[in-house]
Amino acid sequence: MTKAKLVLHHDDPPCAERLERSGRCPACHLHPDMQSTCFHFYCPSCDRPLDKMKCPGCGQTFERPDT
Repeated sequence: MTKAKLVLHHDDPPCAERLERSGRCPACHLHPDMQSTCFHFYCPSCDRPLDKMKCPGCGQTFERPDT
């Protein structure tokens, strides 16, 4: 089974945006520290957030990656 992709998100309410490669939040323009971030699971092919480890786009099911 294919493993999901981990994507870093800003996790300071009310902001929950996906961070850019530079680590900057596109919504609030901050560079959050590690206490203000969390990982979300994404489909490696569709690049969409997974719902209960299943891609809403392609319908594929994934397993959690080793962390």
